[in-house]
Amino acid sequence: MINVIIAAIAIFAISTIFSMFGRGGGEFYLPTMLTLLSIPYYTAAGITQFLIMLQGLSMVPVYSKKHKQLDWHLAFILAACVGAASFLGGFLSKGISAVYLKASFAIFLLISAVFLFVNKNVKPKTGKFGVWHRRFYGGEYDMNFLYVIIPVSLAGFLAGMAGISGGGLIIPIAILLGGIPLRIAMGTNTFILLVSTSMGFLGHALKGGIDWYLAAIFALSALTGSQIGSRLHVKVNEKFLRIGFALILIIAASWMIMNIFVK
Repeated sequence: MINVIIAAIAIFAISTIFSMFGRGGGEFYLPTMLTLLSIPYYTAAGITQFLIMLQGLSMVPVYSKKHKQLDWHLAFILAACVGAASFLGGFLSKGISAVYLKASFAIFLLISAVFLFVNKNVKPKTGKFGVWHRRFYGGEYDMNFLYVIIPVSLAGFLAGMAGISGGGLIIPIAILLGGIPLRIAMGTNTFILLVSTSMGFLGHALKGGIDWYLAAIFALSALTGSQIGSRLHVKVNEKFLRIGFALILIIAASWMIMNIFVK
């Protein structure tokens, strides 16, 4: 029981930090549960999807109404692609070796970190085919729409299979390939992660991969942390958001690689 309490405290801290980036905490929820609790990878992945889904429900109103950083038209389109791909990934993940899932998970995170550190956007050119000029209550910008759809869908599939939200790769794709401003990418991702994890969670749940006792205990921690973290977002400098995001991914990937060797 003491390990469950420690895990709940850790999940609260993780939720608070990740919500500042418009993210779910899958990169840390998953290894935290695998390290502290004697549960299979697939079960931990299902609980992780459930927690991130709750985070999304909690963060969307804050990023949309309070911060005005959620581009709804873009969010609906990307969420449809990511949600379908995430459901397929979650549904097909049953029976795949945990070692392969953990290794894929770590690679997924490291690629994301590299994307953020490189920080070289593909600049959208107004009027060019595939470039979408967006106007919404948070401002206006141009984005390379065609450069984003397929990579984001692939990220959703891998995320659903690994049991995370996919924001670790979706946000860099949106920023670096799509040319979307960082804060809008993070704000819009809150709705995408809600949809993707809902579908990924459904895929896991249909295969019986949820421990509802642990999920209920950790839900309160995740929800409380998400409200605190999401409200702190606008107080963080954009440069630190980018660097902090990348460092978190590197740490999480390293932790997961070490966890591969833990029986």
